[in-house]
Amino acid sequence: MDLEAHLLSRLDEEARRHWSCIVCVFMAVILVVSAVLAALQGYTLFVDPDLTIGHIKFSMEPVAYTGLDGASPPSFNVTLQATSTFSHSFCTGGGGATLQAAFSGLTVAVGKVAPFCLEPRAPAVIAGTVSSAWTALPQDFQDRISRGREKGGVELEVNLSFQNKFKGDVWLRCRAMLDANLNKTPCTSFTRTPFIPF
Repeated sequence: MDLEAHLLSRLDEEARRHWSCIVCVFMAVILVVSAVLAALQGYTLFVDPDLTIGHIKFSMEPVAYTGLDGASPPSFNVTLQATSTFSHSFCTGGGGATLQAAFSGLTVAVGKVAPFCLEPRAPAVIAGTVSSAWTALPQDFQDRISRGREKGGVELEVNLSFQNKFKGDVWLRCRAMLDANLNKTPCTSFTRTPFIPF
């Protein structure tokens, strides 16, 4: 019995020691991860706070277009104005940006915008032309646009998407009524920031 009790005691002691090692390793991992996250947060707050503080305002000028009457392929000339409050240059990736024009959620024209940079606290103009693969706008879509005009106007949606090394994926959505005599309309932007901001 004494031998059995001694063996059980040794097993319990080894189990406790083994469990203590697991807890120590787990705590060490938590401390390392916490230190890395704290370092990243400290970098963005003190070394280069502008990585997270700042924004860009986009607006769209009235869109010039052709081809909505079915006589030619639809084409849109889009001009965006942008103002950055970041203290660093805000640039697209090497692939530039993708520009889309849509009616009622249906994309009718697509184009590319050359790579560009928005300089610190300076206004900029981004221009691009999007064209449709259709030789002419389908008749049912022409009819829908005509009915929209009769009811007060047709809304055009313009989407711009690109990648930025600080903000990750950036999407821009602009909406405006065709043939409206507005100077410009504001746009809404969305971002998906990468885990490591540099």
